[in-house]
Amino acid sequence: MKSHTLQSDLGPMLLIVSCLIIALIPAVSANDILPDTNNTPAFSPDNNSSRAETVFNFPADHVLHQPQAIVNNIELFAEWIYWTAELKDVETGDLYGVQYTLFQLNMQPGLIGYANHMAISDIRNSQHPRYRYVTLPEQANISNGIDSNKGAYWQYKDNQTTLTYWQDLDAWNIVTLGNVSSDGGHGQNISLNLTVVNDNADYYLHRPNGLSAQGECQDSDSEAMAGRSYYYSHPSMNTTGTLTVDGRSVDVQGNSWFDHQWGGFGKCFMGWDWFSMRLDDGSFVMVYNLKDPSLNDIPSQRGLTYIDPQGNVSWWYGEDAGNLTATRWWKSDLFDFRYPLDWTIDTPAGKYALQPYFDEQTMNVAEGEIKYWEGLMRVREGDMSGEQIGIGYMELVGYAPLFSQNEEQTATA
Repeated sequence: MKSHTLQSDLGPMLLIVSCLIIALIPAVSANDILPDTNNTPAFSPDNNSSRAETVFNFPADHVLHQPQAIVNNIELFAEWIYWTAELKDVETGDLYGVQYTLFQLNMQPGLIGYANHMAISDIRNSQHPRYRYVTLPEQANISNGIDSNKGAYWQYKDNQTTLTYWQDLDAWNIVTLGNVSSDGGHGQNISLNLTVVNDNADYYLHRPNGLSAQGECQDSDSEAMAGRSYYYSHPSMNTTGTLTVDGRSVDVQGNSWFDHQWGGFGKCFMGWDWFSMRLDDGSFVMVYNLKDPSLNDIPSQRGLTYIDPQGNVSWWYGEDAGNLTATRWWKSDLFDFRYPLDWTIDTPAGKYALQPYFDEQTMNVAEGEIKYWEGLMRVREGDMSGEQIGIGYMELVGYAPLFSQNEEQTATA
């Protein structure tokens, strides 16, 4: 899960939020290299396959869509392509977490844009440098082409990021760099150059027909996609490359969890707890718990996906997906809000205790922008005294206020 959208009645404050959802999308039409991205996948309610290939049109549905192909009212539209990685220094074995997300969202009526978010979790030093930036229309371009060595590709490019999908290799190359901003200031430069390849597992649906409900705005609009999204994941993509922090480069290798989600849920106020787990026995678990604007759970929209070591998938929904209990809350030193960072999750697939490798893994990157927690976590068996049986990522959205008092005064002035 990944969405940092706002209620539609925020009015002029959306101008402040443009730090997150930005820049007009260059007009792009599919060509003969990639299938037509303007054709919405034909989802069948009777299709119970767990493989995303059975309901999605790959490779077109691996890349960004044209909003009008999904909804007529593009104020509803939201999309992101997202990786979280657990990587090790090939020389020292030091562990790093990496998050990279490319957003495509409605910024204000009729205005669609991009945003890039990136963060590195340095486990040895308990540091979490991160940045986000926005692009102007003339600074971003989406293209298709053919490389004489690697074949057909799709590419998003601006002056800081080049994201390339190699169709024939079923592989991505993520090249991105920016300046660290923990509180709106400036500091270190960080960058990624990662190659992410599908050679370990399939792409999996999180519902039998690939379609999920998203928050309280379901059916709030005349469009069938209002409050719904298409959602699939690849839990273990082989990842190699280099990450750099303030001039210090590290060669890394490991695995990435890939998420792609898009649909008509951009006007929902979204809060949630989301956990992806890569277990040592070769299985994978994804749990999400959606919330209303008051941070109350929406039990009917809770979801659990379990992928066993042989690639067989089981799903549970609503209260059947399990019970989530926060056992420790943490308050950021930089901002006056709290996150639940330790959890016990009792599910039909097993009982797990989740614990971050260190607490300060917030994505507080700019004033006037939604703040969230995104970081690398341990997975323990049973409770906090249990053996570590895996690793994963935790994402917590909705716990931080959108604006501080000063920011709100600025936004409404």
